[in-house]
Amino acid sequence: VAAFTVTLAYLLGFGTWSPRRAWIIALAFGFFLAVTESAKLIEPLKILIRSIPPFERDLLRWLLADETLEIAFPDISIFQAQFAELANRFNAFASLIFNGSIKHPSVREFIWDMPLLLCSAWAGWKTSRHNQAFLALAPTLALQTYILDYTGKDLFSLQLALFAFIMLIGVNQKWNVVTESNETNAKALRETYSAVLVLSIALVAGAGAMPSISVTEVAKKIAKKDDIGKALGLDREAVQAYVVRGTSGLPRQHLIGMSPTLAQTVMFTVQTGELAATENAIINQAVPRHYWRWLTYDVYNGQGWATSPVNSETYAADKIIFSRAGDGYKIIHQQVDKTFTEDNRLYWTGQLTAADQPVSVNWRNPLSAADMLGATTQAKRYSADSLLVIVSANELRASPSDPSIGPGETYLSLPDTVPQRVRDLAKSLTATITNPYDKAKAIEKYLRAYPYSLDVSAPPPDRDVADYFLFDLKKGYCDYYATAMVVMARSAGLPARLVIGYANGIYNAREAKYIVREADAHSWVEIYFTGVGWVEFEPTASQLEITLPDDLSGENNSFIPPVLSPVSRMNAYEKQGYFPRQNFFLPMAVLALVSLFAGLWFLRAQGLLQPHKTIGSIYQYVFYHGKKIYKDAPVNETPTVFASKLRSRLRSGYEWLTPAPDEIGFLTNLYLQETYSAHPISRDERVQAVKVWRKLFWRLLYARVKRL
Repeated sequence: VAAFTVTLAYLLGFGTWSPRRAWIIALAFGFFLAVTESAKLIEPLKILIRSIPPFERDLLRWLLADETLEIAFPDISIFQAQFAELANRFNAFASLIFNGSIKHPSVREFIWDMPLLLCSAWAGWKTSRHNQAFLALAPTLALQTYILDYTGKDLFSLQLALFAFIMLIGVNQKWNVVTESNETNAKALRETYSAVLVLSIALVAGAGAMPSISVTEVAKKIAKKDDIGKALGLDREAVQAYVVRGTSGLPRQHLIGMSPTLAQTVMFTVQTGELAATENAIINQAVPRHYWRWLTYDVYNGQGWATSPVNSETYAADKIIFSRAGDGYKIIHQQVDKTFTEDNRLYWTGQLTAADQPVSVNWRNPLSAADMLGATTQAKRYSADSLLVIVSANELRASPSDPSIGPGETYLSLPDTVPQRVRDLAKSLTATITNPYDKAKAIEKYLRAYPYSLDVSAPPPDRDVADYFLFDLKKGYCDYYATAMVVMARSAGLPARLVIGYANGIYNAREAKYIVREADAHSWVEIYFTGVGWVEFEPTASQLEITLPDDLSGENNSFIPPVLSPVSRMNAYEKQGYFPRQNFFLPMAVLALVSLFAGLWFLRAQGLLQPHKTIGSIYQYVFYHGKKIYKDAPVNETPTVFASKLRSRLRSGYEWLTPAPDEIGFLTNLYLQETYSAHPISRDERVQAVKVWRKLFWRLLYARVKRL
């Protein structure tokens, strides 16, 4: 957005446009590009553009085909699908903007684009029109410095910007001297430019090489010295714990309590091959239910979730990541197609075993799939294999409660800040239960009685999240439910962890694939059972409960929700906003935008917008439209005679055409003066001629419609 705007403003600065008009054009096009980027319209537009040449070829083939050949009209379904996708994305983005959803990443991106637009337009305009490099780039550098400081990003981009800044100041200063002094020759100019280049590189390189002081690193070094650290109040364990925990993360938000805004943007699609494609839009058979995981957190710090230290390991395509044999698992083959190229996350269900693309896996303990934080891949489309645990409720009830053979103390630990009443509540719910599965189900059932709501306030800084949700809010969304269940499960002696990713999504029966949207972003709970592994639980009230059969009895998939009837399923989807009602906002917006560009092109083609350096260029338009009215005008007729007869045609009694003869006479006289007189046309006269032509054009067009 910034590069486009600065380039456009720079080019406009060389023209004869007024500052107001040039700024309107630069900001309007920049604003359009910002909306296109923030609303994620680039991908559908690319597909539309790539689809045009094949469609034109098929259309020509259909038009030119012999009548004896039966050639079908070209398929336009791809255009319909992409226009529908554009409508969905734009409607979702517009609703976020109008609802003031400032916490949404797309809205934040769009808001950041606004100062970028202004600074970029200012930089391009000031550089080309006024040749003032310092004033042009100072606001941009200030904004860039603030952004880098705010986000903690690397400063290399700032070094490049400073290099360009110093270079432009030096070149600009020397250029001003050269234009004011005729004694400076080209050789001196080249020598000065070389010196400016070398000096700019030296200054920027020196600034980048200057050492920086990190308070955190100093604190860690001081904390290693027991005497000094204690004297300054820097406890070694506290510093190490801070480094281990870091910050928490969620699919779209980074702290629990920041209410997510539902959107209909498609994040990815998944095909598992468990069901065959069908022509019916709605099927009556049970659809396998899956969670598409991304990250798994083990450390709860009272305010959010983080991870213990991890090690990253890269796996080549098709290399086994994790293997386990046995009858208690089911292999799931997944074909994942991600919507956004910038999305480097790997999504899968169950326990990941292999992928057909290179992946990077973050392990807390490489010897166990239980300790995988998550995985990433640069591929937009990939296949992955994973294992699903197949287990009955009775098997989980029989699982021994032995912490010594579990996944580790991390999954049972809680910070001291967790209030005692949270622990007491968990123990009271499970006090009379003797097996781990029913304990987990008791906690899950208790939490599912809490109302689901997105309209909740963030916990106060000094409050524990689980305690605040259980005793104050008493309503919330998935992050609150999952956090509370993990804390209560650990209080009851059950190893538990929090998983984030996406819920099942909508199953498209015709294409046999799951369509996962941004609104499906979800957090859920996994509890460890000895001899079985991690098992999913769903405490969030808005989601279907996971119900396991008491015994398998030949069942080979335990994660199947109740079968919804076609009517109830459609109603449920409509309530969640997956099938939005007909919305004409985007079609009207597209039509208005197309009309705007068509109108601008038409006005420019008629000489109403473009700058005119001569009166002759304006008179060409007068003659072109005038001869459509005065149709029998001889080719060799002089401008004076032509204007006289044209003016007589326009004296027709129409009130709106009354000024037309005088306007034609004014432009004709200026044209004759510019062409034959020794007195040049002044700038004010040229400006006045443009204003007169802008009015005369509509009068001539009106006269042509009336066929005078």
